[in-house]
Formats: sequence, C-alpha cells, structure tokens
Amino acid sequence: MGGFGRQLREARSAKGLEIGDVARRLKLRPAMVEALEAEAWERLPEPALTRGYLRNYALALGLDPKPLLALCPGGVALAAKPQEPAEESTIRVRVLEPAL
Repeated sequence: MGGFGRQLREARSAKGLEIGDVARRLKLRPAMVEALEAEAWERLPEPALTRGYLRNYALALGLDPKPLLALCPGGVALAAKPQEPAEESTIRVRVLEPAL
C-alpha cells in the first residue's frame, strides 16, 4: 500500500463525511471511493482515470494532490492491469477492373 488511501480516509473522517457524501460530490459510485481508499487496483479503472479520481478526491477534501499522486505505484503511472492480446482483424479488398 502506498499510503494515500489511509490519508484520504482520515481526511474524509476528519471532515465528518461518509463515503456516500464523497461519491456524490465526485459523481462516482461509492464502490469506486472505497477502492481508492483501499488502494484496490483490481477494482479501479485504467491508470489515467484512477489518477484523475485520486486528484479530484484530494482536492474535494482540501488536500494537495501532488504528494498523494507521488505515492501511487510507479510515481507517474499506476500499475497497469493486464490486457488481453489484441484480436487480429482481416480486411478484405475488392479490386475492380476499370470499365473500357
């Protein structure tokens, strides 16, 4: 755990906010707020969205987001979820003879 989840949870509690309050303010599902606080990467979306959610959550609580973002794995980007291999596609082309 990087520690930002604990900081978010403590700041939210100190302001007397429930997870539902924060979720409504950020327009997120409560499960997403819980995943951020738990740093549950498997329940979070791709890294760019997760970092945006983290940033907005920090700002909503009056925290500076930069130190919290620095606690994310990899610093700049979160650990990426494993991706499925790209499926090959076939393009069929029909060549027409010019009319004479």
